[in-house]
Amino acid sequence: MLFIKKHNLVSDKPIDIVRNDLKSPTTKLTVTQLSETKLYGYMQNTHGKGYNIISVIDLKEKADRKTIIEIKNEFDLLTNLFLIATFVGLWGVAIYKLTNGADILSFELILMLTFPIIGVLITKSSFEIYEKRLMKIYSALLKNEKPN
Repeated sequence: MLFIKKHNLVSDKPIDIVRNDLKSPTTKLTVTQLSETKLYGYMQNTHGKGYNIISVIDLKEKADRKTIIEIKNEFDLLTNLFLIATFVGLWGVAIYKLTNGADILSFELILMLTFPIIGVLITKSSFEIYEKRLMKIYSALLKNEKPN
């Protein structure tokens, strides 16, 4: 929805071995199989609610027994709804106060207008950090290493 990042990886292994490697159990990531060529990954944030990352993984086999792995990472629905509700709520109150004669340069109004933007920037940087961790886990699983 709000934050989506796509990755393409290539593995020298056949599709069934790649699928089994990605489904290896880890403490931070759960990968389930939806079909022969589609997997679903879920990395749960250990600190509080929300900020969980969902991965949709498509596997495509090339003619030379290599596998193309397409990974699409995004935040969970709870995080997206929280961000949208913050925008709508604070900006709605700010517009209400403006229509009822509030001073445009008041600290309270400026805070209501800028807080959602600051929140989105913080959330974007959090997504990039979590997403990098997640891709390191996927890379380690594909190389049969123990993820950090």
